[in-house]
Amino acid sequence: MNKKGRRGSAKWVKRAEVMEAMRQRIVDGHYPQGVKLTEQGLVDEFKISRPLLREILAELESQGLVERKPNQGAVVRRVDSNSLLEIMEIREVLEGLAARLAARNSKPEDWLELEKAFGEPAEKLVKEQEFEKFLDLVAALREHIVKAAQNEELTKLIYSLFAKITIVQRRVVILPGRMEQGIQEHREIIKALKAGDADLAERKKRENLRSAREYLKKYKKWVL
Repeated sequence: MNKKGRRGSAKWVKRAEVMEAMRQRIVDGHYPQGVKLTEQGLVDEFKISRPLLREILAELESQGLVERKPNQGAVVRRVDSNSLLEIMEIREVLEGLAARLAARNSKPEDWLELEKAFGEPAEKLVKEQEFEKFLDLVAALREHIVKAAQNEELTKLIYSLFAKITIVQRRVVILPGRMEQGIQEHREIIKALKAGDADLAERKKRENLRSAREYLKKYKKWVL
């Protein structure tokens, strides 16, 4: 590879690293909603060029995480209750389909590890109020389902919502009784996947997301 090619490759690696770092900071709330993203500060911190930063901000804007405001520049987009509920509706359809396809395309043994994880280990997370670890476990199941679905276009659609999905989950998981109910719902999903029952897997996944949406509606004054 020539020098130009190496420089181009390094740029895309750096772009991906900074993109992921900024996306994670938005999801975690390190960059609060409505906060201005100062270009010079980000350029200095990440040691990248201003044009590259603007490319990254444009991509984050396309993902609905950042918005450009006149005379303000880029700010972290505020996610209101309507947006969150709309995301949940989209997730129900997409992830329900992913569960259907995963049930068709997988073997019972593919789900044994996750079945075990949603047993006593998950109950321990609830008891100790380990919200982050519980979300990691739920994310692991979602990723396994998406991979097992073996549908590239569906994967792209789901992962285009990934950061927003995480923002929603962080709002919902802290609600009273949600972790306990979530464990039971995910156990039923895994049971259907393990049995290879496509209809049941889709129905259980959609019920899981629908109940999360209802929790959000019920407690939205607390978390929005």
